[in-house]
Amino acid sequence: MVSAVRSALVIGIFVICSPAVASSTDDPGNLNKIYSPWIEGDTLYIKGTIDSHIYDYLAMQAADVAKVRVIDLNSFGGNSEWAMNIAKKIINLDKDTRLGSGHVCASACVFLYAAGKRRIAAADTWIGIHGVRLGAGFTTTFEVVCFTELETGSAFMPTKKGCADFVDHWYDVAKKATDDAFNLMESNGVSSSLRQTYYSMPEDPNWPQAMNVIRKPDRPLSSVDALKYNLVTELTDSAPQVSAWAP
Repeated sequence: MVSAVRSALVIGIFVICSPAVASSTDDPGNLNKIYSPWIEGDTLYIKGTIDSHIYDYLAMQAADVAKVRVIDLNSFGGNSEWAMNIAKKIINLDKDTRLGSGHVCASACVFLYAAGKRRIAAADTWIGIHGVRLGAGFTTTFEVVCFTELETGSAFMPTKKGCADFVDHWYDVAKKATDDAFNLMESNGVSSSLRQTYYSMPEDPNWPQAMNVIRKPDRPLSSVDALKYNLVTELTDSAPQVSAWAP
């Protein structure tokens, strides 16, 4: 992946609910759960940033991971390239994935969720998709190449020399990254109509200010709507929560 792509934000889902908050009375022994995946009973819990440490955990604890039934997710996202690798591993493991009531699964976390054999979601979750977001290397240059400082502030100038070529190039990068994400989901049963619906949305008029070169707005989905796209395959009234240390 080109280094300017912010790997945390290729495509995501957002579960709109209230995460739990840890209290000072919680068992300090649970502090490790803030940083690492862990297994309780038949469930592997993954929370926090999606990155190489999760991939490493799946490899180093392969024997224990093989025994779990479901992977419970709670994350705002992370590195999309590692998320793709982790998702492929989950597909090969043939495990269910779950979004419990009160949990959040956003951005790169969607790869892991979509990799489940069954994809379970609590009924109170809301899911949304978004395309690629580009990182600091892009946004700094974008501001230089395509914006002009006026008395009223910075303004997008698409006719500025070099702007059109710059935007076209990075649109192609963003489009490929977004399509790679859809390809992964569709390979595991998510309907291609989700991709079609996303790309059919009108252009976000504020995309330059948001540095959103793919130009499509975020699309929220209720759990019921997600069922229509086979992103969620099983809806529950609620799904188990662990401790407040796993918001």
